[in-house]
Amino acid sequence: MERHDLLRDLLILFGSATLIAVVLHRVRQSTIVAYLLTGMLVGPFGLRLITNHEAIELMAEIGVVLLLFTIGVEFSLEKLVRLRRAVLGVGSRQVGLTILICLSIALLIGYPWRQSLFWGFLIATSSTALVLKLLFDRQELESTHGRTILGILLFQDLCVVPMMAVIPALAAPATTIALAILLALGRALVLMALVLLVAHYAFPLLWRHIVLLRNKEIFLLATIFFSLGTAWVSGALGLSVALGAFLAGMALSESQYAHQMISEILPFRDSFGSLFFISIGMLLNLEFARAEWMMVVFFAAGIIALKLLTGMTAALTLGFPLSMSLVVGLAVAQVGEFSFILLRQGAGLNLISESDYQTFLAAAVLTMMLTPLIIQFSPSMAAWLPDVHRLSRFFPRPDSTHPAQAPPLQDHVIICGYGLNGRLTADVLQQMGIPYLVLEMNPETVRSAAAQGQPILFGDGSQQSILQKAGVGQARAVVYAISDPFVLARAVSNARLVNPHLAIIARTKRLEDVPALERAGASQVVAEEMRAAEEIIIHLLGLFDVPRKRAFEKVQDARAQMKPTPVR
Repeated sequence: MERHDLLRDLLILFGSATLIAVVLHRVRQSTIVAYLLTGMLVGPFGLRLITNHEAIELMAEIGVVLLLFTIGVEFSLEKLVRLRRAVLGVGSRQVGLTILICLSIALLIGYPWRQSLFWGFLIATSSTALVLKLLFDRQELESTHGRTILGILLFQDLCVVPMMAVIPALAAPATTIALAILLALGRALVLMALVLLVAHYAFPLLWRHIVLLRNKEIFLLATIFFSLGTAWVSGALGLSVALGAFLAGMALSESQYAHQMISEILPFRDSFGSLFFISIGMLLNLEFARAEWMMVVFFAAGIIALKLLTGMTAALTLGFPLSMSLVVGLAVAQVGEFSFILLRQGAGLNLISESDYQTFLAAAVLTMMLTPLIIQFSPSMAAWLPDVHRLSRFFPRPDSTHPAQAPPLQDHVIICGYGLNGRLTADVLQQMGIPYLVLEMNPETVRSAAAQGQPILFGDGSQQSILQKAGVGQARAVVYAISDPFVLARAVSNARLVNPHLAIIARTKRLEDVPALERAGASQVVAEEMRAAEEIIIHLLGLFDVPRKRAFEKVQDARAQMKPTPVR
C-alpha cells in the first residue's frame, strides 16, 4: 500500500460528501442522507474508489464515540425533567409498542426470539438529529406537538443505553442467556455508577485546574481523553464503546463546562461522525437493493406505517387530539442514526443475516430520505382530520376540561395557547377584571391550570367547532399565543368566518408570515423578530442619549423602507 493511499481515500470521501450534500441541501435533505449516499457511491458496491477500508472503519469508530459523547452532553437532565410527561408518557409507550409489535411480527414470520427482539431495537429509534433540525427550521420546537416529539426522541435516546448493553448478551448460549442479560445490565449499571462518581467528584477538581490554564488545546485534549477513555473502559468491561461514550457525556451534561466541551469537540465530531455514516453507506450492496427493490420499498413502507401507528397511539392515549397525534406519529416514522450503531453491533454478533442487513439498511436510508417531505406535508394532512370526540371512548381526555363545558361568557377574550405569552395575557386580564377563556391542547397543562382556578378548556383553537363552544360569537377578541406558523393562518381564517367583527391578535416568530396572517383576517400581527429588533435598536440608541420616543420613530421609518424578505 502506498503511504498516501489513506490521504487519497479521505480526499475522495470528503470531496464526494461535500458535492452530494450541496446537491441534497437544495432539496432539503439531511446531511446524514448525503453521507450514506456518498458511501454507496464510492464504496465497494459502487465505483470502488476506496482502498483502505480498515483505516476508514477505525476513524468511523472514533466518530461514533465522539458523536455519542456530544449527544450525551446535550442530553440535559433538566430538559428530561421539564418534558417528563412527554418523555415517560408518550415516549415509553411509543418505544414499548414498537418493540412489542416488531417482536410479535418477527416471531410470527419465524425468527427466533433473540433476532425478533433485535428487530424491535432496530426499528424503535428515530432520527433525533434529522427531526429536530426540521422542526427547528420550521420553528415548531416550542409548539405542543414539537415538545411531544422532542420527548419521544429523548426517551428513544435514553433507551439506547440498555439496548447497547443487552445486545451482546443476545448472542450468548441458550442455557446462559438470561444470566448474560442480567450480567450485561449489571455491568452497565456499574459503569454508569463509576462514570457518575468520577464525573461528580474527580471531574470538577480536574477541570478547574485545566480551565485555570486558559489553554484551549489542553482543554480539548482533556475532553477527548475523557470521552475516549470512558469508551475504552466500557469496551474493557465487555460493553459497547459507544455506550461508554454516551454515559460519559450524559454524566457531564449538567457541568458548567458542558457547553464549552461541545463547542471544542464539535468539528472533530462532525468530521469523524461523517465517516461513520459514510462507512455505513459503503456496506449497502447496490446490486442487492436494485434486485430486491420491491422488498426494500415494502419494508420501508412497513416501518413508516408501524411507527406512525405507535406514535399516534402513544399520543392519543395521553389525551392529545387526533390531528396532533398524526403529526407526532409522522415525525417519528423513520429509522434513526442510533439504529445504524445497533445494526453494526448486532451484525458483528451474527444477530442478523446478510440479506436482512442489506434490506434494513436500504429501507432505513429510504425512510430518512422521505422524512423531510413527510414532515412538510404532515400539518396539511392533519388539517383534513375531523375533531373526532368518539375517540374519547378508547383514549382518555381531560374530562373536567372538555370544550362542551365552556361557561357562558359575553364580550370576553379567548386565549389560544397557555405558554409564557398566554399566561402573561391571562394574568393581566385577570388583574383588570376582564373576562377570558383559555384554549390549550396539552392535557397536563390544562389539568394543572384548571386546578389553579384558571378558566381553561382542552381544545384546538384553530377549529371552528371548538371556537364556537368557547363562545367566539359573543367574544370581543381572540389572542393566538401559539408558535406554529402552519396552523395560525387556518386558525385566524376560521375565527374570522365565525365572527366577522372579532378582533384577532396573532403572534408569529417570523416577519415574513405577517402578510399571510393579515390576508387570513388577523386584526393585528405581532412578529417576535421585529419586536426584538426594535428593542435592540432602542436600547442601543439609548446609549447615545437618543430619547426612546425618537428612537422608536426611527425604527418605524426604517421598517417602512425595509424591503420584504423573500420566503424560502
